[in-house]
Amino acid sequence: MLHLNNSSDPSVTITLDLFTVSLLLAGLLFGFTLVLAKRKYAFLRRANPSFDLKKLLVLSAGTACFLRIMSFVGVIAMDIANVRAHYSLKPASSSNNEGGGQPIDRNQSFYDSSMTVLFDLPNAIVISTYVLLTIVWAECSLLSRFHTESSVQWRKRWLLWYMIFNSCLYAVQVILYTLIFVGGGESKQVGVVRTVVNVAMAGINLSAVFLVFLLYLYLSVSFSGFPYRSQSSKESLRKISHVMALWSVSRIIW
Repeated sequence: MLHLNNSSDPSVTITLDLFTVSLLLAGLLFGFTLVLAKRKYAFLRRANPSFDLKKLLVLSAGTACFLRIMSFVGVIAMDIANVRAHYSLKPASSSNNEGGGQPIDRNQSFYDSSMTVLFDLPNAIVISTYVLLTIVWAECSLLSRFHTESSVQWRKRWLLWYMIFNSCLYAVQVILYTLIFVGGGESKQVGVVRTVVNVAMAGINLSAVFLVFLLYLYLSVSFSGFPYRSQSSKESLRKISHVMALWSVSRIIW
């Protein structure tokens, strides 16, 4: 833990622990990624002014980075304020061990709920971006081969299901976050709500990975007999397939 004293006012002390430093470093990494996303979007706009799935993917990734940075800023602000307020995020296990139904302090309840929401806030858009990346990969897979299917019809179906998935995803997120703040004033109830939120988001994440895997198998089997349009098309598909595989592994690890 690092203590920084103000020379002009010795009573003012800024405390930086390992948790805060880790968030600062992670925020810098996301900031660097946000700059790359901005440059990529500008490059795509110069190449083709019309809006397409690739630009939507870059915007979604940039928005996810921005929200993650803002959530880190919020967590750091809450953590620094926590030093003076003497509050700490209580895990669900300790809440259950400390008497279950005992009422908790109102400020402590708000602190716990806010920290939980700030940590989890960008997860939904990250999952949405992952699904959108899969749609871009699927479109590249169709465009890279000679076949008799209509790429336009496939794109309309995918975008329709993507809109349905996004609507359900964000509706569930809003409901879960509402339950965090109104789920109850007792320690046991707060612990249960936080556990439900973590399990629900993890379940949605693994479900998205599973659905992406099924789509990958379907397209690989259905279009495996069709030849590639060119060597460059094959190489482009290979690159985006590696990116999608990396995202899938990271989602599973998360």
